[in-house]
Amino acid sequence: MANAEDPNIPIEGTSVKPGQYLKRLVMLTWSTKKPTAPGFYWYRKSIGMRVYIVEVELDGVTLRVDDKNTDQCRGKVATIEGQWAGPLLPPK
Repeated sequence: MANAEDPNIPIEGTSVKPGQYLKRLVMLTWSTKKPTAPGFYWYRKSIGMRVYIVEVELDGVTLRVDDKNTDQCRGKVATIEGQWAGPLLPPK
């Protein structure tokens, strides 16, 4: 098990960089702040709309979503309007 000094497992409340995961489970909340790192995120267009889990991928230097399950969340993350929650942690 990694300790708090492990650079790949930041402590809750610190920034998450590509390839890093939070060490402790954190309650996710909806935000219009767009993802800043690759990973899986909850996404919805707005309150009351259908919710999706989408994968944000790094394409060169651009974060993109190419989710074939929804037309509402596809393309460059910077151009996608909606609400996000995440990144989601992988199960143990």
